[in-house]
Amino acid sequence: MELSDKIKYCAICKKSKRDMERGIVCGLTDNKPTFDKHCADLQASAHEIADLEESMIGGSQKSATKILTATLIVAFGIAMGIMWLIQNQKDKHELQAREAAGLKYDALEAIVKAKMATLPLVKDGIVYDSISLHKKYMMFTMRLPNTHIQDYSDDRLICESKFRHSEALKNLRDEDAKLLKTCIDDSLQIRYAFRESTDFPIYTIVIHPKDMEQALNATGPFRCPQKDFERVLRSAAKEIPYDIAERIQLSAIKMDYGANKLALNLRSRRKGAPNHAGLEKLAKNELWRFVADLYAVRMAMLNDGYVDFRFIGTDDRLIESIVLGPDFYRK
Repeated sequence: MELSDKIKYCAICKKSKRDMERGIVCGLTDNKPTFDKHCADLQASAHEIADLEESMIGGSQKSATKILTATLIVAFGIAMGIMWLIQNQKDKHELQAREAAGLKYDALEAIVKAKMATLPLVKDGIVYDSISLHKKYMMFTMRLPNTHIQDYSDDRLICESKFRHSEALKNLRDEDAKLLKTCIDDSLQIRYAFRESTDFPIYTIVIHPKDMEQALNATGPFRCPQKDFERVLRSAAKEIPYDIAERIQLSAIKMDYGANKLALNLRSRRKGAPNHAGLEKLAKNELWRFVADLYAVRMAMLNDGYVDFRFIGTDDRLIESIVLGPDFYRK
């Protein structure tokens, strides 16, 4: 207990006295109080002692509150200082990032202007009309000459068959590598917007940065994603059965991904006993001319896959299988 608190007990004690020089002292010892917690000789009413102890407890609480408040103010000031430093550093990094992005955008804009100077460019019957740079993507506007949309449902599908997602990925490897690499670094999409002859929009193919990176880093022929193949097969299955040559009908089409083999089930209404040599000649000469334009076959070729002509009898029994691979169709 502090001396100041001990003197408070002496002030209510009837045995205490006041000294002109020393203030309140103990009347028994004629000195300042020396007791520890309680004075055995204290002479005061219970009411006076209770009031004193209550006021002393309140004072202690106020003192603790003041200390806590001061501590919180100091801690708040330190926290605000740290937050200011973090925000200042963050703003600095963001400014540097914006400056770097601005430099990249300027470089990309210069490449686009250089490419624009080479347009219009005609490739595979498709006119590359313009290139435009946007915030999140690069747009190639392409025109299909001699195309006029009448029935949007049917003609649109015909136009889409000329240039699809997987072929766009393959063509990326033949484009300006610097342009595409910059797009990948900046996480920009490549969009191919197709229009008809009268500038009416038909459809847009979107190539994402991961697709571009996969296409550019591919070794050998680019491997089409399986999801692309499955979408094409579903589309082709809706049109089956149909005749691909005189008295020969395509009855089923499916892909064996493990063997990288596209199977075409054929039913022949031709008379005569089938033989391997005759069917092989038929597949290589006559049938290949009809199926080579099928999009599923082109995708199989793009994947260095095999095309299996499976001749099926009227009882669904396999009669003969003629398999043509890269060595054949690359010629």
